[in-house]
Amino acid sequence: MRCTLIVVGLSVAYAFLPLRDTYWWVGPTIGLVLLAGTLPVAVRRLRKVLASDHPMVDAVEGLVLVVAMMVVGFASLYYAIDSSHDQFNGLETRIDSLYFTVTTLSTVGFGDITATSQKARFIVTGQILIDLAFIGVAVRVFGNVATSRRKSENRKDPLDD
Repeated sequence: MRCTLIVVGLSVAYAFLPLRDTYWWVGPTIGLVLLAGTLPVAVRRLRKVLASDHPMVDAVEGLVLVVAMMVVGFASLYYAIDSSHDQFNGLETRIDSLYFTVTTLSTVGFGDITATSQKARFIVTGQILIDLAFIGVAVRVFGNVATSRRKSENRKDPLDD
């Protein structure tokens, strides 16, 4: 439940906080804070999985939270840096920014929105590298920890209770 509330809160903040114009600094700040927070949140969630009575559920919640943080973080960053519409071709709205972030994360990359400046290309390249490394490792580690935890729970000797 708490994970759901956090994801909804991130979505609402992204939808309604000013990310451009006078408050241009809010978008990059939110984006960088969320991106910097993904590793500590992932470690904390892994510790929770290790002590959990429901390791698979906690592992999925951890992955959802980390991915949501990354998506909102990069979307906020992209939307904010393109305030003068010179960083990306086709990125006009917050939905465009989310769409671009998710297509990049999923490695689909339809090509309808493209990074046109060196700054935007640098950040997108960073996202691609982070996505490949962090998400791949996170899925594997969360899955392995949850599976190991579940197996150790199943091996408990009923006479120990």
